[in-house]
Formats: sequence, structure tokens, C-alpha cells
Amino acid sequence: MATRDPFVLKVPLDHRDLTGLARDDKVKVVARAADGSTSSTTVTVGGREASEAELTFRTNPGRLKVALGPADADDHQILDAETLGISVPARMWEDLKKITVAPIKIGPFHWGWWKRWCRTITIKGRLVCPDGRGVPGARICVDDIDRWFIWTSRDEVACTVTEPDGSFSMTFRWCCGLYPWWWWFRVRPWALDDILANQVGRVLDQFPDVRLDVPTTQPSLGTFARLLERQDRELAAIARQPLSELDPGTLDKVRDQLVKVLPASPELERLAIWPWLPWSPWRDCRPDLVFRAVQDCGRGPVTVLYETVNQTRWDVPDELEVTLVANSEACCLPVPPEEDCLILDSVCGHGMHHVAGNAGAPAGTPSDVEGYLVTYTDGVDQKLDIPFGGSVPIRQNPSDLVGIDYYAFEHSTDGGLTWLPLPFGAAASFSRYWQLFPGPIVGSEPFTPVTVGAYQVYETRRHFEDTHYGDWSPGGSRYWMSTNYDLLLPLDSTKLADGRHHLRVVQFTKTGPEEFTGPEPVLGCDKETQANCVLVIDNRAITALGHDPSHNCGGGVHLCTVEPDTAIGAVLLDGVEVAPCDTIKPERGSMTEIEFEVTDPDGHLGWFTLTSHYGTSGLVDLLALGTLTCISGGPDASSYADALAGGATRPVWGGGTFRLRIPTRVAFPVPCCYLLRLEAGKRTLENCTQWVRNASEVTLGIGV
Repeated sequence: MATRDPFVLKVPLDHRDLTGLARDDKVKVVARAADGSTSSTTVTVGGREASEAELTFRTNPGRLKVALGPADADDHQILDAETLGISVPARMWEDLKKITVAPIKIGPFHWGWWKRWCRTITIKGRLVCPDGRGVPGARICVDDIDRWFIWTSRDEVACTVTEPDGSFSMTFRWCCGLYPWWWWFRVRPWALDDILANQVGRVLDQFPDVRLDVPTTQPSLGTFARLLERQDRELAAIARQPLSELDPGTLDKVRDQLVKVLPASPELERLAIWPWLPWSPWRDCRPDLVFRAVQDCGRGPVTVLYETVNQTRWDVPDELEVTLVANSEACCLPVPPEEDCLILDSVCGHGMHHVAGNAGAPAGTPSDVEGYLVTYTDGVDQKLDIPFGGSVPIRQNPSDLVGIDYYAFEHSTDGGLTWLPLPFGAAASFSRYWQLFPGPIVGSEPFTPVTVGAYQVYETRRHFEDTHYGDWSPGGSRYWMSTNYDLLLPLDSTKLADGRHHLRVVQFTKTGPEEFTGPEPVLGCDKETQANCVLVIDNRAITALGHDPSHNCGGGVHLCTVEPDTAIGAVLLDGVEVAPCDTIKPERGSMTEIEFEVTDPDGHLGWFTLTSHYGTSGLVDLLALGTLTCISGGPDASSYADALAGGATRPVWGGGTFRLRIPTRVAFPVPCCYLLRLEAGKRTLENCTQWVRNASEVTLGIGV
């Protein structure tokens, strides 16, 4: 089949006025066709004779924009620059497929400018977790960042993937002086930056007379229109035009007027925020860099690093070394075990030594608080007394459990006198994740418990490695990730009865397909005591069955549960009860009494609040301004800490029925419709989150 001849453009280059040329000096010639496609070539200009560039197009290119620039600049950078070039009209291709344009003369000015356009920037560094371990297999990118007033623009300049130890290296060409003024607002993406907006807001909040208009999501002078009206109405009208349609001189005129009315701010000058300082990024020949990184630990890409404008490295040199710290979403290379013995190390992200009754827990805690989380800080008893519910992950030290094929858990509810396998379903399935280099290739392995008699048993990592793949580190390049690396038991505590549970680990040996021996004890690091822990479990049922119908549960405010239960019983003004939705006008000096109930049958109440809400976001903290009295139960307290101070015995505080007395004008400061809200929470960590709550509401009309 015959091929169609290409369209050819020849561009002679006249460089005879240049002196001191080297033999390998080159110039890039770029052309953009009407459809946006480009063609480019580099031409050696080191000789004495004129050179010629030849550009080809498969189809009629139409109108062409031709531009010249340094050989190591990007095509689009040259095309968007204010540099040497010509336009070739579309009509010239009507009868011709080969065109030679007049020579383009390269003078000393442009040649010297091009020599300064581009630099090679090399960045070396590591991406690490907060504890210093490397973050492997993360795609890390560096952006050039610019800011104008309260907006920022990020332009990606290079990306790479971190090595298994988190190290990385990237090199890119940085070209300055290329872009005209309009490019910064027509082409670059911009976004309103909350950090800059807050910094400017904190300064302007001190000057109530200086008010700005509400900013838009994209850069605009419109937010200054109100201020400019005071100085120059013509400039105020210009300020409402798109920035990309203005020229730098206009922006400078606007700035001259704004600095007359804006308060001086050394802080904003130091941060180089326009208009407190001039802005001309097209003259900046050193990049300003921020980093971001995304990592896939087996559950999809997650952002593990995103630096903000406050973390910018301004005017970076040609070589830069960095250590970047990822957030808690990152998965790292696990720490090799120091000794190969088992310790039940943590529960719900808290060290097991923070739970009373376990090794290393604070001394002197009463036996009644065994199994409760009692401290967040080593050695300091915070009197938290927090039980556990829902999904309760128990993690181990980094031990490989050498010599153990499979393991399971037993539990005891009588202090260790009787031990039984965990109920079926209490040992939930989970996955562990790995990366294979080079790549990286990401994979996951399900660790689903196997039924062995009455036990649900898990395979150990070490046994899995012995029977799968054969290329695990350190002999190979397959690495377990820290995500669930040390997870020993994702305990579904809803399968257990509420109360104190002692847990211990037993092992099984696989002797053949579907054949196991065991259970046998798994000893801890003292080689004498079986690996164990103690936890208090507290789960709640949510059902309307048996719930007091007067509490009106299930409507979106009050949950159908008694853990905790809340109810506003009566609101009395000067001893006269006010029904929900009533409207009353109290006398001057009158007193309001509110009777309410907050209870938890397990004795794990943590706190309660009582507030009145009115108008536009109006709120009164009634407990802070009134007098609280416990009618039944006790003591007179609205938090567990206050209950302990009032005589409650750890770890039990079940709340009760309370009365709050408060002056009516304090509780209801203006004539309005009021909503009374009673909210209570338990201390329980449910699914490792302290959000076991309930609430009740009543509305009143008060004409003060």
C-alpha cells in the first residue's frame, strides 16, 4: 500500500553573530500544529555555517507556531515561553508539502538567556515511618509550589518509587524564565489554601475596619474590591477582571494601593505573601519544592505524605538531601525480632502493660480493675478504667514463633481455674500484606482460622513462609509489610460474655494434611509462664425490646439501648412542670429544675452533658452554671473522674437520677424556642474507639 508523503517544514538558523560556540552546542526547534500536536528536533550550531532544522507532520498541520530554545528544555516550555519564533500561516500548505521559511537569527541576547534557562536538580533521600523504619514501594513525587495571596499552585516535576529501605533518588531539569505572566494564571492549576487563608485571617482579625470580600476557589483580585473602592474606583473595576487578562504592571498598581490600606505585618512579609511582598515567579530561577507520596499496602493506594505550603523548601540548590516522615497510614518494613519468644504486646493500639493485671502494668491498682485500660502514659495511673468491646485486635512482639506451626487462644472466666477454647467466631479472619521488589508487586494473604476439634487455629507467618513462594527476605526480595504483621488475634468480643476474660496462647503442630497435634502451651520470654493477658469485655445490645417506651428510642436521637440510657424526666419552673413543646413566660427571679436519668447497668459510665440550644448556634452549658444533685444512685458527678472523687469505687459508676437547679434567666437567656439535649457516653473502647453514646432531647418555648 502506498504511503502518503509527510508535510515538511525547514527552518534555517542564522547563528553567525554568536562567538565562543562549542562543537556540541545545540538548539531545540519546536512547532505546534493547529490540532495541538507537536514536532521537535535539536540542531547543532557549533559550526560557522548556518544550520537548518527539519520538522515533519503526517497530515496537514495547518497554522504552525515555531519556537526556539535550549536543547534540554521541554517542548511545551519552549512553546509557552516568550522566546524566538515565527508563525507559519495555514494557507502556505494549500499547494505545498515542503516549506522553507526565512532564516531565524539567533543573537547573543537569546543565546545567553537560554544558557541560564535550565539546571539539573538531584534529590536523594528516604521516606520513613515516625519510628525511623523505611517506607517501601511508595510512589513519591516532588512538586514545584507557588503562592499568590491565599492561593497555591503545585506543578509536578518528578516522581519515583522508594526502595525497600525507603530510600529514593530523582533527577529533573528545572528551567526558569520561560513562562510569560499570563501562563501562571491560565495554565497552572490553583487552589484556595486554608493555611495561607488562616494566616492572613489571623492578622486581619486584629483590624476590624479592614474587611475583605469572600474569596473564590481560584485566584482573583475581587476579594480586594471593597478596599480598592476607597482608593481608586477604576482599579476596583479592574480587580473584578480575570487575572489572566491583566498584565504585571496592573498588578503592581493594585499592590501600591493595597499596601496603603492593609495593616503592616512582619509575619506576612516574612512569609512572602502578596501584597505584603511583590510577586514575580517568572524571574525565580530556583524551584520551591514540596513532597507527596502514595503507598499501596494491599488495600489500594493511600496518601502517606502530603506536605503543605508551610513545609516548602524554598530556593533549593542543585543537590538536595531530605528525610521525609510519613503519616500513620504508611506501612513499613517490620522490625526484626530481638529474641524469638512470644509477648502479647498490645491491645487496640495500647501497650498491654497499660492494662491492669498484665506484665508491666502500674503497680498498686486494685484487683477489681484487672483487665481495664488504666493508663495512656507509662507508669502514670490516669484512672481511666476502660473496658473493651466489639473488635479487639491483640498484637504480639515481632517474634517469628520459630518451631510453632499453628496457634490458638483459650479463655477463662473464673480467674484461670478453668480454660476453654474461644467460642466459634471469636477468632476472626484477617489478611497480611507483602511487597515483592523490583516493582513493587503488592499482594495479600488471608489468615483464616482452621477448625481443629473445638479450636480455631491460625497459621504462623514463619510456617507460611516455609510453605509458600520461597523468595522471602533476607534470602529473597519479598517482604512482609507492617500492616497486620504483628496481629495475633482480631478478637470478635461480641462472641464472649461481658466480664473479665483471661486469655492464653496454645500451639498446634501440623503432622499431615488436615492432621494436627496439640494443644500445647506457648511459653513467654521467661520460658516458664504461658503467654497470656487479661481483658474486661463490655458489649451492648441495641434493641427496642425491653426498652422504656417513654424514652422514644429509634427515632434518630435516642438509641434503643440501656448502655448507656438517658431520659429527661421533667422540667419545672418554680415547681410547675413544663411539658415538651409548651410555651411559658417565667417570672423574674424564677428557678428552673430539670430532672433526668443517666444510667449504665454495667457501671461503665464515663460522662454526661446537659445543654440548652437556641437561636443561631446559641448554647448554654447547664451543668457548668447550675447545681447538680443526685436523687438516686450517685454521687453528684457528671464524669467518672468526679464520681471517683465523690466516693465511687473503681471501676464502677452506674450514674443514676439527677436534679439540676439553675436560674431561669441563666438557662434560657432570651425569649426563644429551646432544645434541651442530654448526652452520655461510656468508657468502653468499642472497635477501639471511645464512642459508645446515647442522647435524649426535649423542646420548650421560653418567653423570658
